[in-house]
Amino acid sequence: MGAGKEGNGGVLGTFITEWARGASVCRELLASAETCCMYASQLADLAYGLGFDGWLVNIENKVDTKDLPRLHLFLQHLRQCMHTLKPNSDVIWYDAVTDEGDLDWQNCLNEKNRSFFAVSDGLFTNYTWSEGMAKLSANAAGERNFEVYMGVDVFGRNTFGGGGFDCDKALKVAREGEVSAALFAPAWVYETNQPPSFEIAQSRWWSRIEDCWPIARCSPIALPFFTDFNRGCGTRVAVEGKEVSTQPWFNLSCQNLQPILKVIALSESPLEVSMSHEAAYSGGSCIKLTGSDDSQGLVLLYECNVPVKTREIHTSYCVHVDDQLHICIALIIHRESSRIVVLLVEEGSQVQVPSTLKNCVVQQATRKADLETLNSESNKWIVRKHVLELGICALSQIYAVTYSHELDVKKLISLVEDNTLTTRTLITDSVAGSKDPEILHGMLGHLRISTEREHDRELPNIVFEGCEPQWTQKSEAWKSVSLTLRWGLVQMHSSPGNCQWVQYHVYISKDGESRGCSVSRGDPEFLGVSVVKAFSVQDLLISSSCTMLNFHVQAHCTCGLPGALTAPCIVSNSNSNPSSHLDSDISGPVLNKHAV
Repeated sequence: MGAGKEGNGGVLGTFITEWARGASVCRELLASAETCCMYASQLADLAYGLGFDGWLVNIENKVDTKDLPRLHLFLQHLRQCMHTLKPNSDVIWYDAVTDEGDLDWQNCLNEKNRSFFAVSDGLFTNYTWSEGMAKLSANAAGERNFEVYMGVDVFGRNTFGGGGFDCDKALKVAREGEVSAALFAPAWVYETNQPPSFEIAQSRWWSRIEDCWPIARCSPIALPFFTDFNRGCGTRVAVEGKEVSTQPWFNLSCQNLQPILKVIALSESPLEVSMSHEAAYSGGSCIKLTGSDDSQGLVLLYECNVPVKTREIHTSYCVHVDDQLHICIALIIHRESSRIVVLLVEEGSQVQVPSTLKNCVVQQATRKADLETLNSESNKWIVRKHVLELGICALSQIYAVTYSHELDVKKLISLVEDNTLTTRTLITDSVAGSKDPEILHGMLGHLRISTEREHDRELPNIVFEGCEPQWTQKSEAWKSVSLTLRWGLVQMHSSPGNCQWVQYHVYISKDGESRGCSVSRGDPEFLGVSVVKAFSVQDLLISSSCTMLNFHVQAHCTCGLPGALTAPCIVSNSNSNPSSHLDSDISGPVLNKHAV
């Protein structure tokens, strides 16, 4: 957490050596200048290949005095390689080994660890610091004061402030000392099963962090912007409103930019907000709003700073068909010297803007049969799409607007302009579990903002590169298959703006059901999601009577829009020919010699 500069964000890998085994590893690593540079280069390549944004280097063992110059060389070369491969990357040094090679945690930046700070992008201090050490570290760092991260152990093990729900005590001291902070193990909330529930305890913990450490960076910062509020886990998987799996899952690579969720309530009746796994438009979660019969208010979703240099803005969002609370989206637009509130309401809404208000625009959705699905078995979401012609402007805030009856636009504008009313309201068990008919609910499933029109995007030309399946007979009725499906993109169809293919959904159909014809989306069975051009299948149970599997891939772009389903990659396992093969009668992707 950077107090005085905009952090780069991202994920750091950890390189750690400890105790006797660690000392042995260090002797091998630091045996010569050549080995130092070789291992540093390999770590940089590994980070670049896996998408890391740098490394935390944690040497927690004594280092021989003669090896210290090469340890500095290792850090220097790692930093240089990382910055070359990824200019905004970081190499952070953990406060454990001193300039003399002793394992002696300093809990601050001082003359005993300054040389490591000099050849890295920052120092992560040990956790047992006292109040004055933050300011001492800032003085020692000079102009690099915000590159000192005061360590805070959320489990509270000898950490300043005690950790847990009191982590804000340490953060306040770090902020007042004009340094940054590093929170270790925020999974404490989950791992210690904090009452009354994970969602409530998690919101409580992060709200205390936010109260003492304001958001350093606005997001999003560019268009297109898409989020389905996916948290990277869930009890189901949905794709554009259709539930494709009811299996629990966890994949943080699928997580979207999470919303802020600050509530500004208009009436005395509570308006509460939470992330919910009860339903999903895409992925595994959505935003759930809970209020009463007279609730009206705003929920701040994102603080942003997005310049718009095109004439049109295209937006899309969806609400659940069972919603009792009305939900629409409000965009705060800055144009020239004025600020405009743009309300994106449903078709046919009777929303009147008083003549005294010159800074509000109501834009109604245009209904198209192919864009909205109502009360169908497979889709429980209503999609609303808008086209705004605002000219050159800047998008600064995104809100969800809730109301149970008629929307009072004048009071809504006053809420937007009166920042003193902003409070964070957490959902509670009493409201969430209430059977009181006066309790109303609404769900927001996705949000898309783009300068380009939505249109059908063709899937990039995909060539399957093989999978080498391994079959196992489990019983007379069942067999299993394990394989890694790989593919390559040999040609990218043009995609407007900055929308790139970033995610791949993998499907399977069996017994040649799709043979010789195109498969409509939804016919095959959903298997999973990959963010790389490969997908691993382990011990997938197949009926012994099945002789052919057809794997399909569907690309999704940064706008959240899917391409077409590919022609099948065919895996065959028949009694007459136990080896897998490609059926030459199928017109589809060309596979290389390792494919099946």
